[in-house]
Amino acid sequence: MSEFKVSIIIPVFNGEKYLSDALDSIVNQSIGLDNLEVIIADDASTDGTAGIIEKYCDKYPNFKAIMLEKNIGAAYGPRNIALDEATSDYIMFLDADDSFTEDACRVLYDEISSSGADMAFGRYFRVFDDFKLKSYSPYADNIGIKNDLEFNPTFPGIVSFLWSNIFYRLFYGKSGEVRDKIYISDVRQNPEILKVLPSIWTRIYRKSSIGKFPELVTGEDLNFILDAYDSAEIVFLNSEFITNYYMRFNTGDLSVTKNVNFKLVLDTIRAYKMAIGKCRQYGFKRYNKMINPFLLNYISLLKKCDLSKDEMKILSCEIKELDDIYINKGLVGFFIVKLIRFLSR
Repeated sequence: MSEFKVSIIIPVFNGEKYLSDALDSIVNQSIGLDNLEVIIADDASTDGTAGIIEKYCDKYPNFKAIMLEKNIGAAYGPRNIALDEATSDYIMFLDADDSFTEDACRVLYDEISSSGADMAFGRYFRVFDDFKLKSYSPYADNIGIKNDLEFNPTFPGIVSFLWSNIFYRLFYGKSGEVRDKIYISDVRQNPEILKVLPSIWTRIYRKSSIGKFPELVTGEDLNFILDAYDSAEIVFLNSEFITNYYMRFNTGDLSVTKNVNFKLVLDTIRAYKMAIGKCRQYGFKRYNKMINPFLLNYISLLKKCDLSKDEMKILSCEIKELDDIYINKGLVGFFIVKLIRFLSR
């Protein structure tokens, strides 16, 4: 039996600017640092990241470093390697440029250990320079700020207007009384939970109930969560905020999944195809409510990428295949996919 209540896994590449803030948010957890195993997996960084990791590992005996000699180039690799090294029965993830709220580990650990669930999770704050949004939930709450599915400044022009004023209100509006805690024994019987974005770093997992991340540059978190949902008993804490998710727009702050190039736009559409396949395989109902916001964001991604004719041809074939297998897309999905196909001509 592990001496730690929770193992926290942090993949990092060239994270010297924000890594200390992420690690300090773990050091200051109200659960007590002695209860946490912290595994930092460095994907062959070329900046000062190694020095920061060494400093924390020297100071705190429960901090462990995995220093990869060759860059994998995506977070799935460091996460999967760290999963093999984790000794606790429970796993949490944190990205190197985000941070936990002070009670995050205590709240999630207490819930999963007392309920017997396979996964427990809360929400996050999407933090911009001068304001923040709460993460979307399909359940009513008393938290008086806008949510990031209704109002997302990263959606392009007319798409943002149509989404916020028409599609969001029709298909993602909330109803009913405020609910603080939602128990779900089978996702197939509770498809509303699929509307919650697959933020892997707002969750705690029973290690025995999860697998590995697929080898994707992006979308690996979406597919990881879908695999976990297949047989999991879940508790969703609708009023608990676990993570501060910082929006970084400066060029020097962009992760590999935010530097837009052909590999990224191609891998993204392949990740969405994989996710649709998993939803159909697992028998998840109304999974379009999960997929459509991702596809909407893909429009913005596609518009930022200057592709050659050959690249556009390859991408167009992939998008057509997605359209063919996405049989449960609904009216919103139909509109979004057709717009994507138009932009990829």
